[in-house]
Amino acid sequence: MKKRIICLLLAAAALFSLASCGGGRYKTVKTVSDREYSIAFRNGDVTYHYIDGALRELSSDGTIDVLAQQWLGGKAAVSFPGGKNALDKLGYIEPRVFTIGVDLSSFPLCQKSGNDYTGFDVELARAVCSKLGWQLQVQPIVSRDAYVELNSGNIDCAWGGCVLDPESSSYTVLVTYMSDKLVVAAAGGGKSVLNGGSMYMGTDQMYLDILEENPRIADKLEQITRVSGTPTELFACLDRGECDFIITTASAVRYYGGA
Repeated sequence: MKKRIICLLLAAAALFSLASCGGGRYKTVKTVSDREYSIAFRNGDVTYHYIDGALRELSSDGTIDVLAQQWLGGKAAVSFPGGKNALDKLGYIEPRVFTIGVDLSSFPLCQKSGNDYTGFDVELARAVCSKLGWQLQVQPIVSRDAYVELNSGNIDCAWGGCVLDPESSSYTVLVTYMSDKLVVAAAGGGKSVLNGGSMYMGTDQMYLDILEENPRIADKLEQITRVSGTPTELFACLDRGECDFIITTASAVRYYGGA
């Protein structure tokens, strides 16, 4: 545990150093679309009830508020129902490995850090597993593939920046706990409007869909480049002046001290 805490502190220091480079502040130039993050299970999976109970207890004891303050800038960013001693009625909880599917496009909810994973959702899932006596395993997925990943048994739960449909009959949504936005962001001292310049975005199909839904973005830019890498690396590209804009989440802009 002590080693994990030290590693997390070092990772946070490295991220702070990255954000401090080139002024350390970013700004939202244009809001592109809304996003809502949810947690979902295979239909009929009783694991639902254990995760629900653990989350209710962690909400009641303040653990979720602490993590939200650390990763999202405040407890108001997320909403989970509370329930003191919610696990008591479930009786004996058998030890197991619990695999969550995380969408790495949604930092700071989840990200890969070396050979490990971290972020608000990952750390909350760790707290849940600690309470249940389970071992957490993290599997990167794409939100749109949640149904396939769940029903193939590749994951037990879609949880980690997953944009899901609460009305879908393909899986059971436990809770929709956070609203976010996809935005076009720039360095604090960079361009304030989409008028020329270049933009980097990820390689997921989601970004191409954004351009199709917002054709004026492409019309106003000189160059758009799809690049592989994490959201953190996209911010580093802004710092190095490799591009004028990136597509990211509003929560990531806030995390790095954006306006």
